Amino acid sequence: MIVERVEDGVSTVVFRVRTQARTWYLRFGEEPEDDLWTDAELHARLLAAGVPVPQFVAVARVPDADRWAGLTTEVPGGPLTDVRHAPAVLEVAGRHLRTVNAFPVEGFGFVRRRGPGWPLRAEFATHEEFVRSHLPDPWPGRLGGVFTPGELDRFAVLVAEQAALDVDPSLVHGDFDVTPVFCDGARFTGFIDFGEARGAEPWFDLAHFLLHEGETLPAGLMPHLLRGYGPTVGPAALRRSAVLLGLRQLCRWLGPLRNLPDEHPQVQHRVARLRELLVDAG
Repeated sequence: MIVERVEDGVSTVVFRVRTQARTWYLRFGEEPEDDLWTDAELHARLLAAGVPVPQFVAVARVPDADRWAGLTTEVPGGPLTDVRHAPAVLEVAGRHLRTVNAFPVEGFGFVRRRGPGWPLRAEFATHEEFVRSHLPDPWPGRLGGVFTPGELDRFAVLVAEQAALDVDPSLVHGDFDVTPVFCDGARFTGFIDFGEARGAEPWFDLAHFLLHEGETLPAGLMPHLLRGYGPTVGPAALRRSAVLLGLRQLCRWLGPLRNLPDEHPQVQHRVARLRELLVDAG
């Protein structure tokens, strides 16, 4: 048996366990209170709806690690890395992503992992709390060091518009780009890594894909995903969601937990992308 840490494409601690017969994945909760029976139920319901995801075969508390752990099957193939296969793979992935986003969640923000129970429950009671989470108060905080006054005014308008939306929370993958999309050549095989699942506006995953477009594969793949996904909000609303989730992400990077300097390449890359998206958001 071979055990190795999985470093890429996952948002939680995961080990690959290889035996002669097959490969398994051992995942640990991020926090001691994260009960992975929540994830086991989520994956079971996704599988029942026809969405190909790993199946949980065991969940247990590991006292020595002070964490819950779950053992899952693998999704065949690997992450989408070949742009030649992207059109066919993303079109099928879009159809399955729409099924994921059709599941309801009680509340907005990260799913609370407190054991089995349906529907899933999230951290914020209202959409406005979710939209404004991690944003500086008082405004603009450290954002004033990386954006112009005009850009900050535009962001403030978008925050107010997004917070005022009357939207029911939907299940979203939460970290959706090409890396959790698995394929075997041009054949879509499934999704991995629901470690950042949350309740959000139903087009959140599409907005996340847009925000990160071009980082792993060349830009311009969104139309293939949308072709499979089907009708959704207009381009301006999609860009607005992308801008605001990127802004919250940037604020976490600049905040006390990471406290990245303004000139850090990660910060500068996100600032540049937000400026691109801000042009047509509205």
